[in-house]
Amino acid sequence: MENRVLECATEEILQRIAARDKDALREVHGMHGNKLFTELVRLLPDREQARMAYLELMPLIWRMAPKYDPAKEDAYDWLMRRVRCLAIQRLREQSGDQPFFGRNIAWEADTDLSQQEQQLRHHQVGRINTALRTLPVPAAEMLVARFVYDLTLDDLASLYNESVQAVGRKVRNAGFALRTRLTGAA
Repeated sequence: MENRVLECATEEILQRIAARDKDALREVHGMHGNKLFTELVRLLPDREQARMAYLELMPLIWRMAPKYDPAKEDAYDWLMRRVRCLAIQRLREQSGDQPFFGRNIAWEADTDLSQQEQQLRHHQVGRINTALRTLPVPAAEMLVARFVYDLTLDDLASLYNESVQAVGRKVRNAGFALRTRLTGAA
């Protein structure tokens, strides 16, 4: 029940921001600021970069709030998606021509797995990282943004300044290319 109340409050605050209520932006910061900042810290290489990104996040929320549609997405999920998009933009800017996903896609150790199962998972993740690096940078970025950072096709279209259909096609083609590399097909 408490989560639903919080979600309704967040939705109402986003609608007030869309109506240009500056106090509502302060309320988002007070209600969700710690969680949004923590996600930036998790996604970006260091706290200073996360702090700088957070300073950009509030004006971004201010600009994008009129596009929020409660029929399509929960308010908190919408906020987290803005955080992820911003983090990906920062990572892309830092990496230049290199893939923004940086060193490797990581996996979390699972204490319920045996050592042999953990080694197998480590091997599988390594194969995925190696295969991703054989793809063109934009294709690998789109796959990681879509399936690791859980961005929607709409978010990717906005991030890459392309149509949703074009991004959807590129994600499908990149997925096919990745699957081909992983299965060893010619």
